[in-house]
Amino acid sequence: MVGQSPSIQSFFPLQTSPFKTSPRTSSPTPGDGFTSEELDTSLVSVGKDDWTPSTTYDEYDIDSLVAGPNRIKIVGRIVNLFESSPKAKLPNGAKGSVHLVIKDNTGAATIKLSYTRISYGLRIGQLVAVWATYVTDGDRGIFPCTVAPLYIKVFPEKDKNCHIRRLDDPKFAQLCRKPLRYESTLMSLKDFTHGGSEVTEAKILVIVKSISTRKKVTKKDGTTTDLVKVGVMDDTSEAILSLWGVASTTPTDWQPSQTALLISSPSLNVSHQTWLALTSSTFIDVDPSIPEAERLRTYAGHMIKRRHINTAYPDEEYEMWNISKPEEHVLYSLADLDDRAREAPEDEFEGYLSVVIIELNMSSLRQQNMLMCNECCGIPLYANSTVARCKHCDEQKRLRVNPRLIGKLIDESGSILSGKLVLSDYAWTRLLGRSTEELIKSSASTLKSVEHRMLHVRITLRFWWSAGVGKLVITDVLE
Repeated sequence: MVGQSPSIQSFFPLQTSPFKTSPRTSSPTPGDGFTSEELDTSLVSVGKDDWTPSTTYDEYDIDSLVAGPNRIKIVGRIVNLFESSPKAKLPNGAKGSVHLVIKDNTGAATIKLSYTRISYGLRIGQLVAVWATYVTDGDRGIFPCTVAPLYIKVFPEKDKNCHIRRLDDPKFAQLCRKPLRYESTLMSLKDFTHGGSEVTEAKILVIVKSISTRKKVTKKDGTTTDLVKVGVMDDTSEAILSLWGVASTTPTDWQPSQTALLISSPSLNVSHQTWLALTSSTFIDVDPSIPEAERLRTYAGHMIKRRHINTAYPDEEYEMWNISKPEEHVLYSLADLDDRAREAPEDEFEGYLSVVIIELNMSSLRQQNMLMCNECCGIPLYANSTVARCKHCDEQKRLRVNPRLIGKLIDESGSILSGKLVLSDYAWTRLLGRSTEELIKSSASTLKSVEHRMLHVRITLRFWWSAGVGKLVITDVLE
């Protein structure tokens, strides 16, 4: 038998190309990538703002400006921000332009900011100072914003006699917070969405409830733009405020249940009766200096706390009350508990409940990847793990056991529906007979058997009631 001759490949040793990197040996660790803020500014060239006026500029209130050449300086807050029309005429060397509507406590003006690179990072609500050499009366001819007729063009990268600067110092926090032409008789959100949008110069005061992630959306003309949906509410209704294009980065610093928005002349989406949008004539005053804003923050904080999918356990509040509380061991029925909480809502008291478990949702929540949950930026976070990353702020949030794991509880006088209890970590361990980590690692069959053992079992709960929490706090589970 003739021996097999060697192949030609055996004469050439296998070598790795120097132009190819070695393959990845392991998956990247979560959190090693860029944050959303870094991605937003990855193409931004932000230099040191060391511009100083070469001559004297006179500082004016906006309502005292007059059309014509003059070296002026104005300070105001951005109340609208929109991109220029694609057909707009640009100065030589400019790649694009945006329109800023800024206001102080006296009036409003429109700034056309031309740029060769986006390096300003401007958002609605920011305080800015503008230096310019010419003011145009926008009443003559076509104008992008009729409610702010004074028109100022600036091109800081080309014309060194004009400039725009953000004033982020905390000492300016309360400057230019007074709304223009403000009247205390505001239109409610419910009235606005039910016909009030036809009223000229309608004003609504809302509080931020949630902020969605920024998404790329394709328009009907085939172009793409960014979109952020901001959930807003007042004491009558809820709606969605859509921010498009350059305005989509605005909600970066907004806080749910804290940031108040006074919106003047918004438009209402015809296809979605609860969708608000901005037009060139819309003003948004962020955290306006009006008494109604503080009242709405208090209301929103109370409502959002009650609707939170997993209210935080009040460790410090309970411990401070527990130090000075009287010694009492009272067994309440659910009816007795309800009567006392309604008769004296400001009282804090503790006691015991004897209830029967009618429903558990352990296996179903595990299957839906919802054993653990929390909220961040008004967005619900669910996972079968102890942490999850917020899609808006890109921060990791600690998760706790989903309160809907416990279904309906009853006694001889009433019932408690799912999700109405706030349990401490110790109480969860006592109830389930396993820690949070053990719960997450448990198989579906294991959780199913635990459900069968616990159904229709009578348990004793040690509770604490406080109107500040708004839900029944369970501190311990007794056998």
